[in-house]
Amino acid sequence: MKPQDPKAADVGETARDPLAPLLAAIDAASGLPAEERARRLREALPSGLADLADANRRLRETTHRRDALLASAAAELRSAAELLAADAAQADAHRGEISRLRRVADDLDRTVRAAPDARPARRPRPSGTRPRLLVVDDEADAREVLTEVLEPEYEVLLAEDGEVALEVARAEHPDVVLMDLFMPRLDGLQALERLRADTATNDIPVIFVSGHGDDAVKVRSLDLGAVDYLQKPFSERELRARVERTLRLMRSQTALRELAQTDALTGLANLRAFRARVEEEVKRALRYHTPLTCVMADMDQLKPINDELGHAAGDRAIAAVAAVIREELRETDFGARYGGDEFVILLPHTSAEEGRVFAERACARLRETELEIGGKRIHVGASFGVACLCDDLREDAAEALVGAADSALYAAKREGRGRVIVAELPELRAGHAVPSAAAADAGQQAAH
Repeated sequence: MKPQDPKAADVGETARDPLAPLLAAIDAASGLPAEERARRLREALPSGLADLADANRRLRETTHRRDALLASAAAELRSAAELLAADAAQADAHRGEISRLRRVADDLDRTVRAAPDARPARRPRPSGTRPRLLVVDDEADAREVLTEVLEPEYEVLLAEDGEVALEVARAEHPDVVLMDLFMPRLDGLQALERLRADTATNDIPVIFVSGHGDDAVKVRSLDLGAVDYLQKPFSERELRARVERTLRLMRSQTALRELAQTDALTGLANLRAFRARVEEEVKRALRYHTPLTCVMADMDQLKPINDELGHAAGDRAIAAVAAVIREELRETDFGARYGGDEFVILLPHTSAEEGRVFAERACARLRETELEIGGKRIHVGASFGVACLCDDLREDAAEALVGAADSALYAAKREGRGRVIVAELPELRAGHAVPSAAAADAGQQAAH
């Protein structure tokens, strides 16, 4: 066999790979001085990106044609099966063929529905990235036009109907959805109702983009919760202005919501936010049979600091404890100021033993924490109570979980402060009472 010419191989590789010329330019410039290297890369970059965009467009077109052919073949096979089944004389004789035709048609439909561009995988979203928009339209040309207009400023996700839009919205949680009204399988109004009914997507703003300007449809869409209605044809400036206005509105609402749910002194969540979150976490733990641990923490010896140095010094001590707790939290954990000098932490997917390790680590760090206030060095510390949900739970599981952690906390206070106590698991099983709030208050008075 005649050996292949390396140069010919390079040419063939270049023809197949749209990035090959750009990569070759990078390789050729690698040994050049910095200014010359930058000049050559600037010259090669536009052509390389254009080739890549063109290749991507051709790939999308090929994928769409393939999906259309598969869908058409599935419909033809299903029609053939129905014709055979409709003939009573032939139905029994061709029962196997009918079943096989329907099975192949179902397989083809599943292949189309499982296409990568129809169900994009969830992607991580680093901080500081561009706003993410979801464009939903059954017409490929409309999706392409909106993508070209929006992509320079936003990250654009695509869906070809309402069903796919729901899946993408749950997986990616876009900042804004731009949705057509009339689509197959699930139209825009139905998709909006589903988005609003799902707690995972009910806060995503939806702008309808449609060529139909019927007032009744506009009113209906706004009644269902759409934030805007953009009628075709529209200018690029108007589209960007509507999107930016919606993003500003959502940022303002998010800031107000966070302000209303954040404790000003510590930066942790407040009691109102905690009460909402604990119900959600308990429901999730019950649904998926995963452990959920609650940690209660209460500062030791805050009253002497307040009495000797004033409440401003006490506030600094509270903030110092909160800072240690906040630094120990994982991304999935939740910390809140429960009131006064008391804190509560939720640790999803965490066993009682893992919760104890968390509390011991925070407790040890606090023992080493010193504050200098008014020329004096003061030590801060806290006691911790830990409780974990288990199977066989009562209906008031959230209240029982917090109550058990609270009881364990005051047991730690009674045993000498600056320590961690883990609640016994039977306290959270059905039929086992958790100490009442009055008993907990009595324990608090004894501890203080």
